[in-house]
Amino acid sequence: MNALAELTRPLPAPGSASPTDRRDLLRLAGDGRMPYPALVRLLGAAAAHAPDPAAAPGARAAGADVPRLTARQTAVLTLMAEGHGNAVIARTLSCSEHTVKNVVYELMARLQARNRAHAVARAVRHSLI
Repeated sequence: MNALAELTRPLPAPGSASPTDRRDLLRLAGDGRMPYPALVRLLGAAAAHAPDPAAAPGARAAGADVPRLTARQTAVLTLMAEGHGNAVIARTLSCSEHTVKNVVYELMARLQARNRAHAVARAVRHSLI
């Protein structure tokens, strides 16, 4: 079974496959790109195994820190997740590149992300895309 097929098969029981094993599989997959469904599954598995924030003292109510996005922000974020640049996103959404840059800037602030990849990862974790 090749590395890409290994990544897209159902997740094993918790504790049976370490994150290091999955990173090794990604390196073997080829050009270093991860298929979007595999990324969603890996991030979802990481969120499922994360400690419960509600159990910590002074934690916010569940779902209180999930940002709300506009339809335009969701569309831009979805196209960013597919790997498109600002020019392609602008043509797809029939708007200017300047508008896309402004939307990306707003997304970074709203998602508290350091870069585009971090914004996509946070959106996937919060099931925004």
